Amino acid sequence: MKFDLTNRRRGAWSRIAALVAMLLTSVLLVACTEDPVKNEEEVAGVTVSGAFGSVPVVTFDPPLPLEGATVETLIEGDGRELAEGAPILLSLTAYDGDDGGLVEGRDVGIARTLMLTPEDVGEDLFPVLSGAREGSRILVQQPIEEDGEQRMLVLVLDALYTQARGEALAPRDGLPTVTLGDDGAPSIAVPDAEPPAALVVAPLIRGEGQQVRPGQDVTVQYTGVEWESGEPYDSTWEGGKVPQTVRLDETIDGLRDGLVDQPVGSQVLLVIPPGQAHGTDTLVLVVDILAASGGDEGSVVGGAEGTAPPTEAPTAGETPAG
Repeated sequence: MKFDLTNRRRGAWSRIAALVAMLLTSVLLVACTEDPVKNEEEVAGVTVSGAFGSVPVVTFDPPLPLEGATVETLIEGDGRELAEGAPILLSLTAYDGDDGGLVEGRDVGIARTLMLTPEDVGEDLFPVLSGAREGSRILVQQPIEEDGEQRMLVLVLDALYTQARGEALAPRDGLPTVTLGDDGAPSIAVPDAEPPAALVVAPLIRGEGQQVRPGQDVTVQYTGVEWESGEPYDSTWEGGKVPQTVRLDETIDGLRDGLVDQPVGSQVLLVIPPGQAHGTDTLVLVVDILAASGGDEGSVVGGAEGTAPPTEAPTAGETPAG
């Protein structure tokens, strides 16, 4: 049996190559300079502000003069090196060099999961991303031509982390034991006991990003097992798979309720009773929260009126207070 996070099948994210092709029309990006600017927010009259992983604010005096393409590293990441053929998580934001405004219709602030190949990221961005590290923010200034007119395009690329990062928290007694492999992949050992009757939300790593809001699209790594048998379900950590983006309002209730209010960057252990999963088994999930975007007031879990998931783990077989 395979584990499905959603209540209905959703197609994978479309490849980013088409997006890049629209942004970088018939112009080749240059590789990084030998001495890139690091940990700075202003380059050649362009100032970039905002937290890494969020939609950046880019300011400059438009229109930018037409010049050759440049690539500068604003933040030098400390995560894994982006390697050819490996999965990456990328957030891309584009600004119009003529008026300084966001380029519309480019899925601003949305994390894209793809493989680092020329086919997936496009031949132009492939040399820019290759060898960069997760946690890096890269500024690209690029001339483009549309409708016979040339102008500058400003791109900000955030290479997001593909596993949880933050403060490790002490595990709770009576819950499944989680062990991380060298690559960050979790393995789960279920105790010889009856499963809890109610949803358990137990953070294992506390991230430093913004809290997940109701109705958002959330990009995750996950591993799932069934409590009674210990048999594995589907996992994004298996060979050939990549982080998955789910819409909270379209996922199983236990995952939706368990992720809301958790900070991006966190790793969370969820024990989900059958009634909040697929109706048959108690599911045990370890979820790395990598990115979140969107959200609206009409979501299934709504602000102050929503029911907060339990944050204290009950003894196996007991229902938590509240």
